[in-house]
Amino acid sequence: MWIINTQPSRFGAMEEIEHCNKCGFCLPACPTYQLTSNELHSPRGRIAMVEAAVHGEIEVGLGLEESLTYCLDCRACESACPSGVRYHRVLESGRNLLRQQRKQPTSFAVKQILRLVKRPNRLRRAIRIASLLRPVMHYNAVKPLVPLMGYTEQDVRPLPMKSDPKMSVQFFEGCVMSAQFADVNQAAKNLLVRGQIATVSPIAQGCCGALHLHTGHRDEAKAMARNNIQAFEQDMQSLIVNTAGGCGAMLMEYEELLSDDPLWSDRAKRFSKRVRDWASVFKNVCGKVPLEGQGIRVVVQNSCHLVNVEHAGEDVVALLRAVSNDTFVSYSDQDRCCGSAGVYNIEHPQWGLAILDNKMKVLGKIAYDVIVVNNPGCHLQMRQGIKRQNGNMEAIQHIAIYLEQAAQTAENHAQREEFHAET
Repeated sequence: MWIINTQPSRFGAMEEIEHCNKCGFCLPACPTYQLTSNELHSPRGRIAMVEAAVHGEIEVGLGLEESLTYCLDCRACESACPSGVRYHRVLESGRNLLRQQRKQPTSFAVKQILRLVKRPNRLRRAIRIASLLRPVMHYNAVKPLVPLMGYTEQDVRPLPMKSDPKMSVQFFEGCVMSAQFADVNQAAKNLLVRGQIATVSPIAQGCCGALHLHTGHRDEAKAMARNNIQAFEQDMQSLIVNTAGGCGAMLMEYEELLSDDPLWSDRAKRFSKRVRDWASVFKNVCGKVPLEGQGIRVVVQNSCHLVNVEHAGEDVVALLRAVSNDTFVSYSDQDRCCGSAGVYNIEHPQWGLAILDNKMKVLGKIAYDVIVVNNPGCHLQMRQGIKRQNGNMEAIQHIAIYLEQAAQTAENHAQREEFHAET
């Protein structure tokens, strides 16, 4: 039997545990509780389990491991909590206790992902090769990686700045975004250019470290954070924008990650305060950029961390409503997790698919043509959802691609009208 070898007052998340008043407001927001109706798979239950372990009332054993491991870390409970409990601190502290006292082997698939995201060029090559070999990938060790393949980038060419920019931002490329969704990054840059916002991408930047942090490699995540902070200090006045909700949340929380590092805490704080989702920045100038749709119905699958950490979900909705001719259709579950959650759908495929299937059942009751996303994990997960219903996976579009197409449509329309006026 393993018991926590520390005083409860010294346990890092005890303050958050004490703030939880066990009200249960988190239960309806929690995807795993909604899936299982099991209190141990709810935020309230997990907090109670960690608290009991800290006080030596339960062992650090399989029960605690299962409860914490199956959490998506979507942070929806934090948005729902009236007491402002920062649940992620309890979750991470509890998982750290498990790692200290119980061996938790990392799967082959996750090991490869953690290795490759540090080198986006290698990741890009690996994805291309794996996509070609996809039909014959039957080995159990690599099967979990199959859902990550199949996306084909569109040809999005850089748009030149036609006048002096009104402002400049630094662009965080992201490992998966630059390796597998480079078209999305370029589309976002084009839209910012249309709004007279220049973008600069620091060369020394790297992976944000989110996957490493959430799989227990905290020291590696800290090293990645320090590298990015230094890379983006060339211009301390510009905002830092990105196209992935998960990356944006991680970048915003460098301040928390490095709070115990006297050499980096202040630098991390200044960095995090400059981070924005690209859509939040573009929303402020989109009135200058005509957006015209194709007469279709559009829904959104918002990234959990974009909503619950960056608090930018409404900015995405505002942009979708700004597209003329198209109809944005709101639905109750648009901010609820799709089951991707970093590498969750690789480590726990059955649970990830069950959560995804619930999402697709809701969407099945809505008439739509396109599902807009804003995170690579969500993008690939929703493609799987469409595939499982024998639908068209190309109906899943990143918001940057969707809006850039709308901008091009409006531009072409204006040019045709100008031509007819002249003739």
